Amino acid sequence: MIEAPLDLQTQTEDRRGDSEASRVKISRFSWRRQPVARALLDTARLLAREQPTFGALLDRLGSRGLGLILMLMTLPALIPVPGPFGMVFGSILALLTAQLAGGARRFWLPRRLRDRPAPAAAMRTALKRALPWAARLGPGLRQGRLAWLTGARARRVCAAPMFVMAVIIALPIPLGNVAPCAAMLVSAAALIARDGLALMVGMGLSALAAAWTALLLFAGAEIAFKVWAWLPH
Repeated sequence: MIEAPLDLQTQTEDRRGDSEASRVKISRFSWRRQPVARALLDTARLLAREQPTFGALLDRLGSRGLGLILMLMTLPALIPVPGPFGMVFGSILALLTAQLAGGARRFWLPRRLRDRPAPAAAMRTALKRALPWAARLGPGLRQGRLAWLTGARARRVCAAPMFVMAVIIALPIPLGNVAPCAAMLVSAAALIARDGLALMVGMGLSALAAAWTALLLFAGAEIAFKVWAWLPH
């Protein structure tokens, strides 16, 4: 492990106005040769320099592709950071994937959400914690493999299960975020690398995540009915 030579420092202000720098450490090949890790590092650089609104962030990342946008909006919902990030980012993901299914070329957000400042500090934390995962995932991706499965028409078809995952992420289901977030991240990584086979794996994980969520809801309903039956009426 070596220090990434891009001098990535995330400045966080405490109550006294002091700042602390945290450096992200990953392997040399993680950021130089792997598209997912490289994309995450570039995004962390942006968030270290600025604190953009959600709208400005989408505009800046739009040229980097759909996969990076989906990954960036999924990470804070998966990694445990303070705040209702699952509901906020899940709602954004639902809006984006619904537009993707409709064939939109430019993403739209409601003005209130578009003008809302993105939680840059929390997103940097999520990115930093995701870098080792991205570095491990990288060797399993192959850029351009079955690339036709990541084309415009295929993305519109894949947007439907992605939308379902986004809705599940937004719901306050105990232990319900991990599986759909994992499926969304694999799909997003596949889009970044234009790896059609990896995208199909993401779709399979989406089906498993939907089944897991249905099981959680069924178990929760059973427990609720039993508790209700035990209560005095």
